Amino acid sequence: MAVRKVGTCRIVRELGRGGMGVVFEAFQEGLDRRVAVKVLDAKLARSRELLERFKREGRAYAQLRHQAVVAVHDLIEKEDTLYLVTDFVDGADLNRVLTQGGPLPAACIAVVGARVADALDYVHFNKLLHRDVKPANVMVSRDGEVKLMDFGIAKDQTASDLTRDGMLVGSPSYIAPEVLGGEQADAQADIWALGVTLYELACGEKPFRGPDAEMLFNAIRRGEFPKLRSVAPSVPRRLARAIEKCLEKRPRSRWKTAGAMVRELERCADSLLGGLHPQARLVALMAHRGFAQEEEALTKIDRASLLATRAVDEGTGTVPAPAVPRHGLRWRWALMVALATAAGLAAWLVRF
Repeated sequence: MAVRKVGTCRIVRELGRGGMGVVFEAFQEGLDRRVAVKVLDAKLARSRELLERFKREGRAYAQLRHQAVVAVHDLIEKEDTLYLVTDFVDGADLNRVLTQGGPLPAACIAVVGARVADALDYVHFNKLLHRDVKPANVMVSRDGEVKLMDFGIAKDQTASDLTRDGMLVGSPSYIAPEVLGGEQADAQADIWALGVTLYELACGEKPFRGPDAEMLFNAIRRGEFPKLRSVAPSVPRRLARAIEKCLEKRPRSRWKTAGAMVRELERCADSLLGGLHPQARLVALMAHRGFAQEEEALTKIDRASLLATRAVDEGTGTVPAPAVPRHGLRWRWALMVALATAAGLAAWLVRF
């Protein structure tokens, strides 16, 4: 990238490349903060249609104000190139987290799912669709925040559709069956994609697979996939049912709204966290998988909780049961002896 400065943003380093362009870390002078700068791919920028869509969706995206949605700060056009300035999320996307340590613990899946579903509920309320929900487009910060990002192919439901008829939009494995059948994407397509994402986080595999695009799409159209607990038995039944409900072939059989899904996933999380704050649980995950330092994590979570979650977060075991204090064991033993004695006395009295 020849340009070293965009507006007040000084480019620091490249963060990654995607289908729509390149993302850089930058420092915004004046406000003294780190930001991300997304540059529209030069080849795509030659297309008037894609250029207009990028601008339109950037403007719509900038109206969103939600704690789980990456905020847009500016849209700059310079030397026939478009730059989108957004929040910088200091962490890793879920694809990297999954690669680093394998499937996520159930509590983390429930927390992440609830956060993303809440973001989608807000997006849908504002008459927008994301259309590319997948692990690579969800970030978890070192502070345990969850951020839905990359609205590069988002669609305003109230505006004209600039996508050509018959053109599929999104990543193949996350395209809902009704969209493959030619229907317009709606909120249900985002819910379906979130279900694929959570299934993948739970077992490390996508629910629908195929050696090529045609076979993959046929599998999605059939709507047949291995039950989650058949490939990941440790996933609690309630959480598995919540995820599989997203993947119903018929949209009307899925969660009616992303908001309804939030409530169920939060209940799942509450039953799995054992009193630990949801954000603290993700702080532990990021530390154990090498995306944050232990000293940094200890400013957000106590040492006992951090140690208790280490084995499962590193993919080497399960969360150990809380230790029972020695005095607690003595009381339990005394109680058992007393009950046994009472039972024996009662049996003796009955005989007489």
